[in-house]
This record gives sequence, C-alpha cells and structure tokens, in this order.
Amino acid sequence: MAKLIENLLLTDIHSAGKAIGQHQGKNIFVPFGIPGETVNVLLDRRQRGFYSGTIEDIKLASDKRIQPFCRHYGICGGCNWQHMDYQEQLRLKRQILLNALRKYKIETPEIPQVVPSDDLYFFRNKVEYAFEAIGYDGVTNEEIRNCLGYHPIEVRNRVINIEECRLQREPSRKICEAVKRIAIKNDIPFYHYPDRSGLLRNVIIRTSTTGETLAILGFTTNDPEKITMLLKQLKDEVPEISSLCCTILTDSEKGYMDGEIVNFYGTGYLSEQMGEIGFRISPKAFFQPNPKQAQKIYGKVLKYLEPKGNELVYDLYTGAGTIACFVASKVRSVIGVEGSADAIHDAGLNARLNNLQNTRFICGDVLQTFTADFVEAYGKPDVVILDPPRAGTLIEIKKTIIKAAPSKIIYVSCNPVSLAFDLTMLTNGYRVSQIQPYDMFPHTHHVETVVLLEKQ
Repeated sequence: MAKLIENLLLTDIHSAGKAIGQHQGKNIFVPFGIPGETVNVLLDRRQRGFYSGTIEDIKLASDKRIQPFCRHYGICGGCNWQHMDYQEQLRLKRQILLNALRKYKIETPEIPQVVPSDDLYFFRNKVEYAFEAIGYDGVTNEEIRNCLGYHPIEVRNRVINIEECRLQREPSRKICEAVKRIAIKNDIPFYHYPDRSGLLRNVIIRTSTTGETLAILGFTTNDPEKITMLLKQLKDEVPEISSLCCTILTDSEKGYMDGEIVNFYGTGYLSEQMGEIGFRISPKAFFQPNPKQAQKIYGKVLKYLEPKGNELVYDLYTGAGTIACFVASKVRSVIGVEGSADAIHDAGLNARLNNLQNTRFICGDVLQTFTADFVEAYGKPDVVILDPPRAGTLIEIKKTIIKAAPSKIIYVSCNPVSLAFDLTMLTNGYRVSQIQPYDMFPHTHHVETVVLLEKQ
C-alpha cells in the first residue's frame, strides 16, 4: 500500500531532473518538484535504498513555480520542467553539473552561468512521433483509438495522443495531423504493440534553419499500394515538405535508423547553415537538435582550440563532420572518426561543399578504430575533440587519448554525470582550465557542457 509522507522539504535536484527530499535518512525523488518547496508525497516505488513518489499536495510552493504552457504537461514524457521559471531552470542545470563534478571530485575553475537558449519554444530540428491503434489521450489519460504522439517516459510500448507541441516549428504539427487524417480516412491501420500488427509505425520530422523540412514515414511491412497512396496524399496536402521518405521497420525492436530510407519526393536530405559553413544532412545523420545553440557551442570549441594554423586535430564521434568542418579552415588538418557510414558520407560531402581540402573522415567504431596504431599511422594530434553519446566514452578510448598526449582535449558533453566520470581519467596529466555549460533543451533537465583540458 502506498505511503503518504507529509511536509517533505525538497532540498536538491537529481541529475535526471527530479527534486530530492530526505525522509528517515533515505532520498525521496520527486518529479515536478522544485528545491525549496514543502510537499506531501505519495511513495510509489523503491529502488536500491531510495524511493520515488508523486506530489499529492504542495504545502509551500516555490516563488519560481509557474503555470505550465502545454496541455499535455504531466502526461507527456517531455518538457518536464515547464512548472518552473526559466531562470530557475538555468540555475538548476548549473547545479546538476556542479553536483556531478563534486561527486567525482573534479577540480575546475568557477563554473559560469549556463548560456541560455535564444528560443524557448520551437527550437528542435527533429522530433519522432509514434502511432498506436489503442493509446492514451494526452489530456485525460483515458484510453482512445488511433493515437499519434509520444511515448510516455520510460514506457516504450505505449503512446500518448499529442494535439499540440512547442518543440518544433510548423509544418511539424500540420504533417502529423495530415498523416493521421489520411490514414484514418483510408483505413490504414495504426501499429498495435501487443501483437505488433498495423502498418503505420512512426513519423520522423526534421527541419532546418534554412526553411527545409524532411519527413520520414515508418511502416511495418512493404504494402506498395497503401504506402504510395499515403505519401502522395501527404505531399499534396503539405506542400511545405521539401523531402518525403519512407522506411520499412520489420523488426519491432529497431527504429528508423536501422531500416533502409527510400526517397519518395525531393532531394532526400536537408541543407543547414552555420555562419559561413553549410551542411548537408541525410535522414539518418546526427545533427545537434538546437542548431542556434550548437553554433554557440562550436564557436566555444574554436575559441578553446586557439588555432595557430599548424594543428593536427582529431575529431572523435565526428557525426556529419559539423565540428570538423567548423574548425578545419583554421588548422592544418582534421581527421574525423565516426561509426555511422551515413554520417561519414555526409561529412565528406560537407567538406567538399565548403571547399575544405584538409579534412579526412574515417568510418569505424571509435573504440576499434582509434587505437595506438591509428595514432602511429596518422600522426600525434595537437588537439583531440570528442563529442560522445550520453553514456560518455570508454576506458580504452580515454587511454588512447592520454597516450597520444595532445596539448589540448576539448570535450563536448550532453551528460554531466558521464562527463564527470570521464574526467576522473582524462585529468590524469591534464587539468580542466575552462568550462562552459549551455542550455540546449529548455524546459528539461538536460545541459550541454564544453570543457577544455590542457596538458600539465
């Protein structure tokens, strides 16, 4: 039976964005809370010595608490910090970074304030909606048919119907509404998770600051007649779509990144611009979700690099070569390493697009590719730049970086906890000389950080 804890004082913030209170020596993790508040909490889960609970009543609200802007807040798994003032969001993001660095005893200069996002709404250039034959209403949480929306947090086999979203600019919602309307009108079945039936699986929408829009529809089987009919009607109803693609997702455990992308209409890629550098982005290639903030981050990377013009730079996890292309004209040469063949293909195109003759991109898993033999073959780097996934980078990769002994390591992080853990090893012979956090995702707990390590 659930237990009610009354008058719980929330004192801190967890790296996953939940507020923390203490009761009888145990941490209580409370979503949608704000440090400084006093709340009544209904315990609903126990894990490894700590509890998770939901707020039943706010006894003393923070003066930073505001009215959420979205009707799906609290049911949808995204934008879980809508209940707090933006300046408080920035303060807590910095606190999450501080907590992680302190946990792992990382010595750094004073952590500056988080650089805010220029746009607080409609800042994302990529969203993914899922279909479900029987899902949940995104307002009442009641069961309804033919849902198109997002997965609830930590629940990948259900879908919440979404009718509004401030993550991505139009024609994002126009595309969703058109696909749903066309499918229902023509009896095209939505995906049904229990028996994995239904044709329509998901829709991915990617946009660029240049005004282009790329849509990818995911299907469970190859039904040419229905697929072609749906794509044709969608193209006619939403002429703002620059490129329209589809993919067949026969494996329920895999996403659109694992299927072949077939271009139905348009170029099949997006064009993006960051300052003087232009980029081509294929459907599968990673590109920073908030491009305005990404440009600030890349500018900071260039500033930390302090190029003299004769540097050999390694760019690990190079993706579509965005950072590599951003710095290439200021250094002697850049070598990028990336596991995705699609991304490496884009990286080469981006280098040619910007007339960069001093870049080289190598396709291969970073762990298996970036080794001592790699350094011997391509030369000792002056600078290593790494922008790893949320889990951080592996021990052997860190060992290779340290053994290569670059004068600088520039770490671009999307996860303060994995960053701090990685720094416990990377500070072996290096010191953190500069650090700057950025807000890439307003109304969430996520924070990006750029760190400069210099050889001692």
